[in-house]
Amino acid sequence: MMKKGVVAIGLLVALNCFSMGVASSGDVVEEEVYLLVRERELLAFSAVGNRWVTQNLISRERVLESKFDGHVAVAVTNLRVLGFSALTNRWSEERSEVKELVDTVEAEGNVGVAITNLRAFGFSVKTGRWAVKRFGLK
Repeated sequence: MMKKGVVAIGLLVALNCFSMGVASSGDVVEEEVYLLVRERELLAFSAVGNRWVTQNLISRERVLESKFDGHVAVAVTNLRVLGFSALTNRWSEERSEVKELVDTVEAEGNVGVAITNLRAFGFSVKTGRWAVKRFGLK
């Protein structure tokens, strides 16, 4: 009798998690961020924090490419690589280097990526920080 009760409880918990949309690997993350690119600023809306978070642009800085999805927003400018996390409700940045050219910008779920000719940038919404990897010589 005890085994049937444990199995039934386990099944109910699993069904409840499924119906609530608990994300596991491969599942779609709900859209929790919106990115608004303006001339002098970036505005990220976090549905998690229910607020707008502003990132001011530096003089002569211009946005080259931006994307947002799930809990993450990424913007690449001529001076910086910027990431926003809906979980931490904050922006994080890495400065671009001289002669660094953007190749790819992606945002999906909990991860943001920017690839340049010199480095790969990976942004985690859980930490709200960038991990940067310099490419080796060809």
